[in-house]
Amino acid sequence: MNENMNENAKVKFYLDKNGFFAESAMILLVLAAIFRVIGCWTLWSDRARFVVLLLLPVCCCLLMVLCIALFGKKGFFLSFIPVLLGMVFFICSAFDYGDWAYTVPIVLLCFAVCVVYTATVFGLIHTKWLLVPLFCLPLLYRLIRNDIPALLNTAKPVIFVDGMKEMSVLFMLGAMLCVSLGLKKSFKEKRVKAEAKAKEKAPAPETPAPVSPAPAPETPAAPVSTEIHTAPSEPVVQENPYLSGEPYTPVLTLDPEPVEPETADKEDADESGNE
Repeated sequence: MNENMNENAKVKFYLDKNGFFAESAMILLVLAAIFRVIGCWTLWSDRARFVVLLLLPVCCCLLMVLCIALFGKKGFFLSFIPVLLGMVFFICSAFDYGDWAYTVPIVLLCFAVCVVYTATVFGLIHTKWLLVPLFCLPLLYRLIRNDIPALLNTAKPVIFVDGMKEMSVLFMLGAMLCVSLGLKKSFKEKRVKAEAKAKEKAPAPETPAPVSPAPAPETPAAPVSTEIHTAPSEPVVQENPYLSGEPYTPVLTLDPEPVEPETADKEDADESGNE
């Protein structure tokens, strides 16, 4: 997973200002600026040479120190500005030699440094090891071809001013070599993008369908009888007016029914005959 993440995402380079290579680079750049001021102190009368050979390299060195100290962890891509200005200085100084066999390779090398360094700090190139030979080979070439033979030449010793200029160039190349070796990769932005892509590609979790409760077993409906049951009517108990606590008031009827004497006598005779 980490390999895929490193391949797909953008690489970000930074430089730890408290690291060995960063501190060495800042020391070398400050010394290079001091040596350049000492060696080109006599160029005040010629403004063009003063700007190109003194002011431009000193500004490049100090700007690079500020980039390491202030933007080493975040925004180190801004260091391409002093590097581009420094390559302009090297191209201009290469024309002072008057030897095209030396000037043309220097110009091509400066263009290569501008392109590769800018692409590296912006994350377009995912490795720092292309920068190491771009600064190491010119440093070795200058030491082997120019400096060591000049120091061994006792017939024509190196004067102090020229020695300060050469030391300034060597220290600038050495500082940029330290910067190249001290660069580190950061994958913070990669991880965020990779996680976002993984979340987008991951299928959404299936939500379980709501479980409907099992239907209750149907109980057979009780048969409804169509017969009409009439409740037995309770006998109506007539209240005896004599047993109630209320006083009895006799009711007189105006037309009492007459008792027939004949029927009364017959009933008495029947009862006596039966006896």
